[in-house]
Amino acid sequence: MIPAAGAAPLRLALAALAALGPAGGCVADHERPAASVDPEAGLPAWEGRAREVFDDNIEPAAVGFSLDGPSPRSDPFLRERAQTADVVARVRVNTVTVDSIGEQSTYHLGIQVGYPPLATPRAPDRTFELHIRPQSRAFGVAKAIDARLRGLTFIAFIRRFAGEAGEPEIHWHLSPDTAEVAAAVKEAVVLGELSAP
Repeated sequence: MIPAAGAAPLRLALAALAALGPAGGCVADHERPAASVDPEAGLPAWEGRAREVFDDNIEPAAVGFSLDGPSPRSDPFLRERAQTADVVARVRVNTVTVDSIGEQSTYHLGIQVGYPPLATPRAPDRTFELHIRPQSRAFGVAKAIDARLRGLTFIAFIRRFAGEAGEPEIHWHLSPDTAEVAAAVKEAVVLGELSAP
């Protein structure tokens, strides 16, 4: 039993904790799991600039087609990709499948997200399926490399958008998995955090 003299400070402490709620410091932000994205609400449309930033493309240098690729810091979209993607991380291609209807082929890349991510994820998913359709910018690369994409690693920028049928759809960009790209991504993420209100 608590003496009457000690009950008032205890009530005051409990009231203060109740006012603070769960954000009162019991769990640090970096320990909380990433909030999942509500597929029905608030997803942007994949149009205009978003189609350039998340262009469903694999950079040729990422698959060895070009050794003289431009510096990641000269990529006009890298900073925006790093700051707005739901997932920015090293990924590994685990599966490559192809659906063919007549002469039209669609590639499906099953990717596994590596740990730790290069930016705090906004989606909890650890696996994704990336679609490469004939109109996708990455189609030429996928067709040239085909099943040899399996086992390759990339630095991926993945974001969810509102699909035409109301379902969320994923759009992405794959960059070379190099220390230079990783450093540019981390720098962009830090700059975004410093400029946040």
